[in-house]
Amino acid sequence: MTDSVSIIIPGYNEEKRILRTLTTLCRFCEENIETYEILFVDDGSTDHTWEWVNEFNAPSLRPIRLTRNRGKGAAVREGMFRARGRYRFFTDADLPYELDAILTAMDLFHTSGCDIVVGARDLPGSVDRAGLSRLRKMASRAFSAITARLLEIEVRDSQCGFKGFTAHAAETLFSQSTIRGYAFDVEILALARVLDLHICRAPVTLVENQGSRIRLARDGLSMLIDLVRLRARQRAGGSR
Repeated sequence: MTDSVSIIIPGYNEEKRILRTLTTLCRFCEENIETYEILFVDDGSTDHTWEWVNEFNAPSLRPIRLTRNRGKGAAVREGMFRARGRYRFFTDADLPYELDAILTAMDLFHTSGCDIVVGARDLPGSVDRAGLSRLRKMASRAFSAITARLLEIEVRDSQCGFKGFTAHAAETLFSQSTIRGYAFDVEILALARVLDLHICRAPVTLVENQGSRIRLARDGLSMLIDLVRLRARQRAGGSR
């Protein structure tokens, strides 16, 4: 693959797994991508994450540190602004999906003219090897239904932690986004619909689900509040 690719990993207190994640990601990129960079965005960690990342010896790695914990959306946004690649992806620090999803997305960018490629666990071809719990599956479906009702758009599996953007789409969308928490994905997709950007969905293989930071009760309420605020902005006459 000759296109330049940026891979953004947001993380908070990831000292137990970040070295393994970076090793796996670097190996995959070396084998499959000619020009790439990995941006790890430390979202104000209070453990040894920042030290471990800085000691990791990889020319392709660009560590970025936020001075305080601002949320996953804020960390991804910072990474998108700092990225240099023609195509820009983000995924979670536990690498929950097989990295071949990047190659699938690149094929879609080239063959379908997509502006955005989003992973979709509900597509034929998607595989759950990690055994996502029934409760989380139900919560995901409920969140999608509430999103569709409040925002009047169909956003299936918006919370899949794998998405890719062209440089232009990334800069356009993240310059307009405001949500700093987990619901930032919904805002990005809602903005993309308003801007008539071409969204493609790609199957993914879930291989890890033990590292999720989302707590259904606490974070679910916060995400719902963000959806209500998005709806209020829509009614006020703007996409923001």
